[in-house]
Amino acid sequence: MINWKEIPFVKFLLPFATGILLSIILENNHPIWYGILLSSILIRIVFSFQKIPNHYRHFHGILAHVLLFSIGYLWCFHFNELQHKNHFQQDLKTKNIIIGKIETAPIFGKYLKATLSTQLIGTHLDSLKKCNGNILIYLKNDSTRQLKYGDIIAFNGRIQAVEPPKNPHAFNYKKFLKFKNIHYQVFVNQPEDWQLSAINQGNFIQKNAIKIRHYFLAILEKHLTTSRELSVGNALILGYKNGIDEEVRTAYAHTGALHVLAVSGLHVGLVAWFVNILLSLVKSRTLTWRITKAMILIGVVWSFAIISGGSPSVLRAATMFTFLIIGLSMNRTTNIYNSLAISASILLIWNPYLLMNVSFQLSYLAITSIVYFHPKIHRALIIKNSFLRSIWNLISLSLAAQIGTLPISIYYFHSIPFFAWLSGVIVIPAATIILGSGMLLLLIESLIPSLAFIPGWILYYSIWLMNEAIFLIQKFPSSVWIGVWVSFGIVVLMYAMIGNIILALSTRKLKWLLPASAFLFFISINYSFTSFGEIAQKKMIIYHSYRHSVIDFFDGKNAFSFYEKNIIEKNLSFATQNNRWSNGVKKVTPIHFENIEFQSENIFYQKPFIQFFDKKIVLLDDTFQFRKGAKIKVDFIIIQNNPKFDLENILQNFIFEKIIFDTSNSQWKVKNWKINCQRLNIQYYDIFEKGACEIVLE
Repeated sequence: MINWKEIPFVKFLLPFATGILLSIILENNHPIWYGILLSSILIRIVFSFQKIPNHYRHFHGILAHVLLFSIGYLWCFHFNELQHKNHFQQDLKTKNIIIGKIETAPIFGKYLKATLSTQLIGTHLDSLKKCNGNILIYLKNDSTRQLKYGDIIAFNGRIQAVEPPKNPHAFNYKKFLKFKNIHYQVFVNQPEDWQLSAINQGNFIQKNAIKIRHYFLAILEKHLTTSRELSVGNALILGYKNGIDEEVRTAYAHTGALHVLAVSGLHVGLVAWFVNILLSLVKSRTLTWRITKAMILIGVVWSFAIISGGSPSVLRAATMFTFLIIGLSMNRTTNIYNSLAISASILLIWNPYLLMNVSFQLSYLAITSIVYFHPKIHRALIIKNSFLRSIWNLISLSLAAQIGTLPISIYYFHSIPFFAWLSGVIVIPAATIILGSGMLLLLIESLIPSLAFIPGWILYYSIWLMNEAIFLIQKFPSSVWIGVWVSFGIVVLMYAMIGNIILALSTRKLKWLLPASAFLFFISINYSFTSFGEIAQKKMIIYHSYRHSVIDFFDGKNAFSFYEKNIIEKNLSFATQNNRWSNGVKKVTPIHFENIEFQSENIFYQKPFIQFFDKKIVLLDDTFQFRKGAKIKVDFIIIQNNPKFDLENILQNFIFEKIIFDTSNSQWKVKNWKINCQRLNIQYYDIFEKGACEIVLE
C-alpha cells in the first residue's frame, strides 16, 4: 500500500491541482468557493483547540483537502489577467494608443512577433492612463529596426480578441494563448503607427540570458554549416526551435523522438552530470566545499534552464534537481515521487496554467512512469553481456516512458510511433554526445577559438548521424500509425486502467485487474459504437481556408474533397486534417474545382453542380452563365471567388434553401451581399465570420 508519510507533497499536490483544473474547466468564478475556503479555515481553527474523537480522525484530512482544493480553484481564477481591475480591456476603443514593454525575445518573419506587457492606454496622448495585461503584437518586419527584449514601444492600432478556431477540431490558438495569459492581439502594418520610446528596460537576468543565448546561437551557426543540423543543434542544446522545418519535425514526431528536440530533464541531467564530473576533480570533503559545490551545481542548472528558454519540462527538471542536489549535499536521500510533487507544486504556485501545458504534462507523466516501470521492465530480462545489457536498459527506459505518456500523446498528436523504442536507443546516447560536445564547443570557442573546430566537428557529425538514423527509421514499413483520434474521456479511462494495473503490481493482488479489465471493456465498446457511427455518416463541410474554397463530403469512412489546384498543401491539411481524423476518414479522393465532372456511388459532379445523396449544391463564380428559363431547384448555393453578378440574378435562376459565402471571397464584398440578403429575406451563412459550415444529412 501507499505510504503517504513518505510522500506528503503528493497529498498536497492532488487537491490543489484538482482545484486548478476545475477552475479552468468552469472558466468563471463561483462565489461559493470563497465561502468554502473561509468555512474550512474557521473549522480548522476551531478543531485545532479541541480533541477529535477517533471515529472522526479522518475529518482533518478531508478538511485539509477541501481547503487546498479551494485555494487551487481561487488562485487559478485570480491568476487570469482578465480579472485584474486595471486590465486594458476596460478601456478598449475602436483604436487605441498603447505604450508597453516587449516581454519576449522577438521572432522575426514576415512580421515581428512578440508579447507586449501594457503600461499605458488611451485614445490620444492626453488621455493616457495606467493599465496592465499582455498583448500579442505583430509589427511589419521591414519597419522593426531590430527591436529587442526590454524595449518600450508606443503604437496606435485596433486591438482584437484572439479568435477561436474556425474549423472543427482545428488547433485552438485562442486556448493556447489563454494559458499564456494572452487574450488579445494587434497587427501594426504601417511604420508611422508605432515608435520606439525606450530601450533596454527588461529584467536584468532575462536580458542577459537572451544575450548569452544569441551569442551561443552564433557559435553554433559558425560550426553547423547545414540548415538541418543547425536547427536540430539549436533545439537540442539551447532549446531554440524556430528554425526546425516541417520535414525534420515530422520525422522526429513519427519516430517518437520529438522529445529530444525539446530541452527537458534529460538535458538538465546531462548538464548536471558533466559539471559534477568536473567538480569531482576537487577531492575536498569539507562542509564548505560540499556547500560550494551544491551552489555551483544549482547555479549551472538554473542558468542552463533560463538560457534554454525556461520551458515547463526544463523548469520541472531544474526544480527537482535543486532538491536532489541539496539532499545529496546534506547526505540525505529523498523520495523521488515527493521531489516530483514538490517541483510540480512550486511551478503551479508560480503559474497554475502550466497544468494545461503539453510539455508539463508529458514531462511529469514520463518521469513518473520511468521511475515506476523502468526497474520492473528492466528486471524482466536478464542479460549478461554488458553491451547488450546497456541496449536493453535504453529500450526498457523508452518503453517505461511510453506507458505513461502514450494516452496523452495520442490525444494531442493523433499518432502512435511503433519504433519509439528503437529511436530511444539512438537518440539518448546521441543526445549525450551532442550535448557534451556542444557545451565543450561553446566553452572552447569562448576561451580558445583556434581549437574549437575539434568539438565542432564532433558535434556536426553526431547530429548528422542522428538525423540520418531518424529519417531511416521513419522509412520503415508501418513505422507509425497516423490519424488516431481519441476523446478526453477515453484518455481518462486509459489512465484509470494503467492506475489499476499499478495497484495490482504494487499490492500483488489480482482483484485490481478486474476494474482494469472493465475500463478496457468500456474503451472497446466506445470504439465499436464510434466506428459504427462513422460507417453510417453522411455530411458535408465547407471549411474556413483563407482565400480558398475547400469542401469535404463524408460518405462513411470515405471523403471526397473539392479544392483548387493552387492551394498550398500545408494550408489544406491545416483546415481539414484533424476533422477528417476525428470522423474516422480512411480514404480521401481529391477533386479539383477545375475538373469538368466526377462520379462515384453517392456523389456526382458536373461543373458547377454537385449532388451528394439527395442534396443538390451549385458552385457559383464568374464562369457561371445565367440563362433565362425555368428556375433550377437546389438546396445550397456556394458563392466563390468574388463573382460580379447580383443576388437578383441568382433569384431569377434558382430556387434554394440557403446561400453560403466561402472564404475565397473578399470580406467587403460579402458584407454587401449580406445586406442584400437581409433586404431580400434570403438565408445565408458567412464562413469567414462564423467558421466552417457543417451540414449533416439525415
